[in-house]
Amino acid sequence: MLQEEGLRQRIRRTRAISLASILLLLVTWYLVTTEWELVSSLKLPSPDRVLDTLVQVRATILRQALVTFYRVGISFLAGSALGVLVGLVMSRFRIVFALLEPVIEALRPIPPIALIPFFILWFGIGMFGQVLLAGLGCFMVMVVSTIEAVRNVPRIYIQAARSLGAGQDHIYRTVILPAIVPELIAGWRVALALAFGLMIAAELMGAQEGIGFMIMVARRSLNTQTILLGIIIIGMEAALADRLLYLFTRRLTRWTERDAESHV
Repeated sequence: MLQEEGLRQRIRRTRAISLASILLLLVTWYLVTTEWELVSSLKLPSPDRVLDTLVQVRATILRQALVTFYRVGISFLAGSALGVLVGLVMSRFRIVFALLEPVIEALRPIPPIALIPFFILWFGIGMFGQVLLAGLGCFMVMVVSTIEAVRNVPRIYIQAARSLGAGQDHIYRTVILPAIVPELIAGWRVALALAFGLMIAAELMGAQEGIGFMIMVARRSLNTQTILLGIIIIGMEAALADRLLYLFTRRLTRWTERDAESHV
């Protein structure tokens, strides 16, 4: 009981420090831009200007944010799922690994952003091309993460299953799959952040709606308060998505001893 109470106290203290850091950032922003006027409003809009902009565009900002969040969610789920599946197949069958590994390793170092002009030419500026681009980034991350996770499974687990008469397919289902889930969490978080970056980049290059589109329109008239508002919304969406992913993976790995908060 004492250990659990100490853990709860550490969690509360950590959350209080995190909240204080956010408040300190907001206060510093206000002082620099409004009270002391150290930076011009063009280079860094003040909080009141950003709030005024939010009030002005409140009718459309929610829709733009939801469009971007929806696209990121689709690309992350599809790209990550396919990446994990392909990684498992490559780890399971040597011939598939030999066929796909050179192609993936050749394409992986290429920044997906460099492919945006081709994706626009091939698929247009609609949702499909943008989701495909962000999904491609998630796919690459999760293929490599899955292969490495399978390689890091302790051999003793597999040997113990074989000694009990388990076949290779059964071992993959009951031993390898549960064992790699904790190691995939880091890959999922990286893929999610990458999906946001690629989606905003795609919307900046060519889109008719979304936060990236809003920033692109504001950039033409140097409307920096709208640009900063868009950046803040992106950060809030990314934080929300990461939190949802954390809650999902925590439930998925509740059978393990993994608990990030226990190390605070």
